[in-house]
Amino acid sequence: MVPKGKFNFFQNDVEGYVMARMVWTRQHGLFANGGLLGWGDVDPRDVNEVDYENQYNAYLQNLSFQTYWPKESHPGFQGLFFSVLDHISPFSPAKNLRSFRKFTSALFALTLTGFIAWFYKEFGGLSAFFVFASIIPSQWMTLFGRNLFFVSGLFYLPMLVLLLRLQCERTGKQLSQTNLFWLVFSFILLKCLVNGYDFILPTLGMAASPLVFYGVLSRWSRDVFIKRFLIVVISASLAILTSLFILSFQVMYASGSFQNGVSSILETIQRRTVSNDPNLQAIYGAANQASLWSILKIYLSESYLYNFRLRYYTLMILFALVSALYFIVNKRKTQDSDRSRQGIALIAVTWFSLLGPLSWYTIFKSVAYFHTHMNYLPWHMPFTLFGFGLCGFFIESLWLSRNKSIG
Repeated sequence: MVPKGKFNFFQNDVEGYVMARMVWTRQHGLFANGGLLGWGDVDPRDVNEVDYENQYNAYLQNLSFQTYWPKESHPGFQGLFFSVLDHISPFSPAKNLRSFRKFTSALFALTLTGFIAWFYKEFGGLSAFFVFASIIPSQWMTLFGRNLFFVSGLFYLPMLVLLLRLQCERTGKQLSQTNLFWLVFSFILLKCLVNGYDFILPTLGMAASPLVFYGVLSRWSRDVFIKRFLIVVISASLAILTSLFILSFQVMYASGSFQNGVSSILETIQRRTVSNDPNLQAIYGAANQASLWSILKIYLSESYLYNFRLRYYTLMILFALVSALYFIVNKRKTQDSDRSRQGIALIAVTWFSLLGPLSWYTIFKSVAYFHTHMNYLPWHMPFTLFGFGLCGFFIESLWLSRNKSIG
């Protein structure tokens, strides 16, 4: 699905943070340097490929670090989790690393399987098959799947939990406002603590997408939709603030000052978004000067597949055509039928889900500008998944309509 060399070395710089954390934990304990991720024996102002390789060598060969540079913009709880597993495991570091990657891949696969199962129960077999068939050859989902830094399944887990819970609500199990709050708060907090704030806006968009789908499908009143949407916004915001508060204490533990933690967070926000800070202009000024379209053009022109050029903008055109054709075909049919409402709800959530990636590329313009080699997963969060599911649903609807006409 991906170039062999690229799969072996994809984002080994950031996965090196986890390797180094496990080494540092062996030497100094689980909460040394606040439990933060980091790099060992590097000059953070001049890090290169050899330094990344050294993080792996130190872990695999049971070596030690003389110094440790903590990453102060990330809670890094995945480093703590894998450090505990590494400590209790009776196996070699090499076997542990393979097992940790299998675990991370399995978590991602199980989360996506849950999403496919939701599609199967909600729309039927063909729609679910289209989602499944779109996941298997995706080069970017394949690349992100096993990385110990990203733990990609946690991007999708808040959405999946809420989709399944709201699906149960249609059978009579009402979701209270309190339960909605704690569901979103818990899983967004888990995401922030474990894989940090990477792709945070697409993740938040995914967490809100179940409300759009079931709001349209079940015809919630405006008051119900607004109230639930606000609960999701408030609970997700509080989860992010809670994680930042925890991160500030981690940095305080590592550096001795709570203010250092707050300052580090603010500096990271400025660095990763569009900033006018003169101290950052020398390094990140090019990102600020680049037009948004010049950046989006790169990400829209990337291929969904490795062996066949299927660009993301082509997929958008395809999904738009399918959406338009669905309305044209169903124009003369009863709009109150369950399947008709399902189609309208699926179209609504598909295009709503595009807002997450677009907002991320816009607001986190600096990251998007400097990392065009890897930031393509947002298109799958979950715009392409809903889009391919929509294609399957449309084809199945045509087939059912044809059979009904013949009958």
